[in-house]
Amino acid sequence: MLEVLQGIVSCLDGVLADLDPSLLHPRDASKLLAEFEAIERRAAAGKTVVAARATDAGEWARAGHRSPEDWLASASGTTYGQAAATLEASLKLGQLPALDAAVRSGELSAPTLAQIAPAATAENEERLVHAARTQGPKQLKSTVAKEKAARRSAEAEAARHRRIHNERYYRSWVDDEGAGRFEGKTTVDRLARIDAAIAAEAEIVFKEAYAAGRRESAGAYRLDALGRLLEGGGAKVETTVVVRVDETRLRGQGGTCASEAGPVPVELAIGEVLAGAFVKIVATDGTDIAKVHHVGRCVPAEVKTAVIERDGGGCVRPGCGSTHRLETHHYKVDFAKGGPTTYSNLATLCRFDHRLVTNGGHRLEGGPGDWKWIEPP
Repeated sequence: MLEVLQGIVSCLDGVLADLDPSLLHPRDASKLLAEFEAIERRAAAGKTVVAARATDAGEWARAGHRSPEDWLASASGTTYGQAAATLEASLKLGQLPALDAAVRSGELSAPTLAQIAPAATAENEERLVHAARTQGPKQLKSTVAKEKAARRSAEAEAARHRRIHNERYYRSWVDDEGAGRFEGKTTVDRLARIDAAIAAEAEIVFKEAYAAGRRESAGAYRLDALGRLLEGGGAKVETTVVVRVDETRLRGQGGTCASEAGPVPVELAIGEVLAGAFVKIVATDGTDIAKVHHVGRCVPAEVKTAVIERDGGGCVRPGCGSTHRLETHHYKVDFAKGGPTTYSNLATLCRFDHRLVTNGGHRLEGGPGDWKWIEPP
């Protein structure tokens, strides 16, 4: 097997030595890009499959490294955290056949595998693999968080929350490029409040930039919004945060409780959490929306709240997951054909994909958790 891989590397060396992008038609370059991506995924899968076994030999200690993760980070040119995630996933593959099969087939990219592996168990691995195939980044992050939260007791959740609060920090520095950088750590309820304030201000920043003819990334607008809020130049905006609570949890039984940013202790959701923000509490029966309660001065459409929450707060088109400029789409029966504006007939799409459905001949079929995007012939 080693000789086979060495031959593949030699062939790739030859391909790269002869590759002249200027001679390629853009369509052919796109096809080559897809093949290189497929190779990269399978190479990452191979590294994950053998990583745990490679550390068994004890080479990491003999080479003077302080841990297997440190050795793997050095050997693969990755960070310590990435190496630790690879080792954790590698150890789980032998116990989780569905996850193992998805990795070996190249379905999962390295970042996606690192995201779902910590939450994967024999009971949920198929659900997580299916979510990785069909959900966007934000929706998948929410799914993983819910799977993790489902395994924790209320006492463990409260203890985890207190520990993270005690470990909170903010730091800033100037990197080697001369750019200002910063990072921090806090509990998800506080992060949800911060994110809501930034998102509301970023919408104003975006509209001002658009009117002035400037086109920049959403991340750039959010950073500008953060600066305006901290410097006191931001507008007075109303922030909105969604808190999702299983009805069984409100009765003191099992279940999950989470903000858009992640799981929170139930006592925070029904107490003083997110004070000063407009809070939407979405009660669920564990799998679907049961009721929508609005707490605050303004009451938006309850159905829209429920649909966006059910769809993970992002566009449901497989592979999209955008959370910017979301719209609701009558996916079963079109509104123009008398389709009702009801929870069961609506789905969340970003504005771009909604226009593709409305004017471009594309179709959205399936349903929550199993969406299918049909392109025109």
